[in-house]
Amino acid sequence: MRNSLSFALSSVVLGLFLSMTGCGSGNDQGELSSITNPDWTGKKYYFGWGAAAGGDPSNMHNEVKYDVLHTHDLFTKNVGGDYIGTKQIGSTVNGTSIRNEWTRMGQTVKPDDMYIQYSSGHGSQSGLGVGVSYSEMRDRALALNARETVIFTMACYSGNLVDSFDRVRDQWADYAARGKTLLVLASSQSGQTSSTGPGTDPGEPQGPNGSAGSAFGHALWKGIIGYADGAVDGVKDKKTTLEELLKYTVAKTKQIGGHTPKYTGVYDPKLVMTLTPTRAQLEMLLGATPEGRDELAEILNDGIVE
Repeated sequence: MRNSLSFALSSVVLGLFLSMTGCGSGNDQGELSSITNPDWTGKKYYFGWGAAAGGDPSNMHNEVKYDVLHTHDLFTKNVGGDYIGTKQIGSTVNGTSIRNEWTRMGQTVKPDDMYIQYSSGHGSQSGLGVGVSYSEMRDRALALNARETVIFTMACYSGNLVDSFDRVRDQWADYAARGKTLLVLASSQSGQTSSTGPGTDPGEPQGPNGSAGSAFGHALWKGIIGYADGAVDGVKDKKTTLEELLKYTVAKTKQIGGHTPKYTGVYDPKLVMTLTPTRAQLEMLLGATPEGRDELAEILNDGIVE
């Protein structure tokens, strides 16, 4: 993160790869969607982790925590695709705990399944502060051989994860022909740091400092909950597609943090990532806490949900 901190938010693997330089490949794959048809027989898995350094201020510990909770709590609900969720947060997160979960996923995920990975914490030009390299993240994700793989990473210099994937493009360049999707979205360019977020969301003034997440995490959270709907053509249809989410997240991250996300992959830009929650679903999602009620009031006031 900024202020000389290398912050990392890493991973959503669902099946898409994009590159800020190449801007991915908009392949018309039509039927691929994280919001699947009732007759689809595969399963969907979410793995998220977040860890700040022991000496970091409390707001940074809160940012990595809420970055993960925001995505986990949405993707594991109906509006996000009912993923089977696993999350690791706090001082117990390390390279060993992450590798153990990757190994379990490798024994669990089948070719027709979907996988989302999200992580938040410190990072460098070679990997994450928790002790996993970008090349290992890449190799573990590709080895799953899932139908859809999406990786979201918030970290200083996390664009190097995108570069790592691009160096082995021959391993996934034919994904469209094979009916597969891959997306890797990193919070900043390869030589950029990533920034802390707004502290508290304007809609959650009673939340703890850092509860809004990092700059990138906050932008992504707002995007998947409905703010990205209509970002491309202005048409709000209660669905957030991949291209809408990318456009919104890149612009919002630049606005809040001053750094530019980087992405790469083979994907259908019309792939539906999330559905906009109803008011009842939001009430369940946000909970009955003061900050949850504040967030709901803001979303209603902004006209995202009626």
